[in-house]
Amino acid sequence: MDYFGRQDLKDLLEEVDGPAVSIYVPTERTSSEAETNRLRFRAALDRARELMGSAASSDGGGDGVVEELAPLVEEVEFWRYQSDGLAVFAAPGFQRVYRLPSRLPELVVVGPTFHTRPMLEYLQAPDRYWVLGLSQKKVRLWSGTANGASPIDLKGVPRNLMEALGYEFERDEKIVMRRKVRNASHGRHGRGGIMPVFHGHGIGTDDSEPELRRFFRAVDEGLQEMLEGEIGPLVLAAVGEYHPIYREVSRLDNLADEGIEASVVDWNPDRVHKAAWPIAKAQVLKKIDRALDLWESAYGAGKGEMDLANLGRLVVAGRMRLLLTERDRRVWGHIDRATGQIEVLQEGGEDPSGEAVELLDEVAEMTILRGGNALVLSADRMPTDTGVAGILR
Repeated sequence: MDYFGRQDLKDLLEEVDGPAVSIYVPTERTSSEAETNRLRFRAALDRARELMGSAASSDGGGDGVVEELAPLVEEVEFWRYQSDGLAVFAAPGFQRVYRLPSRLPELVVVGPTFHTRPMLEYLQAPDRYWVLGLSQKKVRLWSGTANGASPIDLKGVPRNLMEALGYEFERDEKIVMRRKVRNASHGRHGRGGIMPVFHGHGIGTDDSEPELRRFFRAVDEGLQEMLEGEIGPLVLAAVGEYHPIYREVSRLDNLADEGIEASVVDWNPDRVHKAAWPIAKAQVLKKIDRALDLWESAYGAGKGEMDLANLGRLVVAGRMRLLLTERDRRVWGHIDRATGQIEVLQEGGEDPSGEAVELLDEVAEMTILRGGNALVLSADRMPTDTGVAGILR
């Protein structure tokens, strides 16, 4: 599936030449539902055409934005491989498609900018987790939530040991292989006589651990860059012998305390999720507890803020380390993104003026864009009754 992180959110929020089309479609994972998923998207395109209306430019540029998405309807292989939700964004000269392991609303919006609230909520979800499937021949990564997991494309992460070590490994392998084939007369016998003992680079060979350490370090460095800013747990899945070596070289802050001691690189997503979710869930609960402990200590030290008006100014100043907001709570108003000044119009309900913004989402978005983290929690876990709690740098 497709990775979506804070840089992707920044890309969507950068100024684009409108009209901007945002399409959200709930999808089914099974290939038997491919036609259902495709028809839902086609209906969403029809809705986007209707909404385009006067937003389309006189030269047809607006209509062209939607029509450039039309070929996706006919991509059979694309519809065979879906997750829980599909998000598509298009504007003149811009197009992004994300298949995500999160149930998304059925929604089509056409406006001067992209509608990103569902993506923001996805980034803030406390139950997001990752699974790293690690073997010498294959490296895989899954992204998941409580609902399930989906494999995602690796960006900047070696896909196997050969790719990580390149020519150095190729040269070393040939040297060792020649040595072992030459000594095969002292090895095992096959049906036709002597069976060559080929170099397998497995645990137990004298020269394997330094090589594995280099491989694992390359994987870890790639993941650090790819998952920068992610605070959800990453569960390591590999044969037991690999775990202490990887943990020794890893610099990931979100590596789960426990892992899966099995090679999972060929497992299907459901099996991966069933094995990983109990581990990830325990880490998620610990993460929330740590966040609440951090809030208590920060507030006691004068580095906690629960007043929304004050938080706006602190976020703009780059002071926000971690922002906690209450799920399903809505506060409508206006915010000056240059100064952080906030005007509250109404709490709860729908936009009272047609021009207001949901302030909790806006402040969370600004926090993420300025390098802070944000989590959305249920009302019973929130440490304040204002719907927001900010931990300052």
